[in-house]
Amino acid sequence: MLPPSASFSIALGALFTLASVASGAVPSPATSTVDPCINVCPAGDMTFHVVVRDLASNPVTGSSVVVDFCNCPGVILCPSGGGGGGGGLNGVCLATMVANAAGVADFNIRAGGVCSGGPATIYADGVILAQRSVVASPDQNGDASVDPADQAILAAKLLGPYDPTGDFNCSAALEDGDTGIEARHVGHSCGAVVPVAPGSWGRIKIVYR
Repeated sequence: MLPPSASFSIALGALFTLASVASGAVPSPATSTVDPCINVCPAGDMTFHVVVRDLASNPVTGSSVVVDFCNCPGVILCPSGGGGGGGGLNGVCLATMVANAAGVADFNIRAGGVCSGGPATIYADGVILAQRSVVASPDQNGDASVDPADQAILAAKLLGPYDPTGDFNCSAALEDGDTGIEARHVGHSCGAVVPVAPGSWGRIKIVYR
């Protein structure tokens, strides 16, 4: 007999398949667009863009999109939900959204901490669109608050070899632009008010391929 988690995963996989067949649109990694860098802030004011398209480059409306941080234990989602107005698997490691009519899922992920080597995995309807090995955050130490301690950590990184976990502007270099972004987020925490984003599809269990 399968354990409950395995049974649930199989059921969810079947649901994804039925949804894709019903809509006639299967997400395609080749034509979909995923931001090259993932940046998160406890206040949810850094946006990660995903556009889901099928093989013919048509937008996949209503696609269930997930950013999976389960292989990035240094990234801590805020208790009130991972992003996009949604929650996650026990609020721990998944940020979830439903793509709009243009296939767009703009995640404002409320989280802190960093990840190097992960990877974080981006799914649409159970299809892997992309993986990102790095997650950066102004909350460098993952304590759910951006404060002078985080500024000190970033300042130390600027003196050493390139560390992408401090590269907030995705420039492939650590420079004044990153320290400026860090400064603008000081005071942000999981308790901060965040923008309202499109609805999510709730708590799920991802099916890995």
